[in-house]
Amino acid sequence: MASCDVLISQEITRNCSDSYLKGLEQIGWAFNRSEIDFDKIEFRSENELSALPLVSGAKAYKIYQAGNKPFNGLQTEIAAGDIAATATNTVQLIVLDDSPELSAKFIDPLMNGGELVFVAESKYKGLKNDNAGGPAFKIYGYYQGLTIDSATQDKYSDDSLGGWVISLIEENVPKSALYLNAGSYGATKALLEAALTAA
Repeated sequence: MASCDVLISQEITRNCSDSYLKGLEQIGWAFNRSEIDFDKIEFRSENELSALPLVSGAKAYKIYQAGNKPFNGLQTEIAAGDIAATATNTVQLIVLDDSPELSAKFIDPLMNGGELVFVAESKYKGLKNDNAGGPAFKIYGYYQGLTIDSATQDKYSDDSLGGWVISLIEENVPKSALYLNAGSYGATKALLEAALTAA
């Protein structure tokens, strides 16, 4: 189906074989957008990538979030435009560590205009769907890049235990969602874990 088609072609039905779950897992994966090898990107479908290939020497970075609501505040909002609607993605991180290394190697690059691509793992995996594992891994920042919207450190904050609350934003996104799917849940998870080591 062409990306400019405006006719729906999918029913909305009740999935009786797979339980719906809200929320995200505690681990996500961050990529420097400038290190994505876009020449090697392959789409499995209109809203699915089969991989996130990186340029030589690049790697992904694991993002851990503590607590029972990891990545709380991650959301997508669609708004009407003059020509077409676009989406805004927001990714919020709570960074408990307060160290010179983290400041220099994570926060400062974002302050200076760094763009990220982020992959979050949903608790809902869709393992009994026809496209098993397809909903598990969602990509943010692919189209426009996630950039820093705000970052606040309050040494007396109960929510961040004195660490940083960082909000990343991607605006004017032409798709409602983008997923990472290497063919199965296990294959996609293995792909992300392998990306943590530089090629």
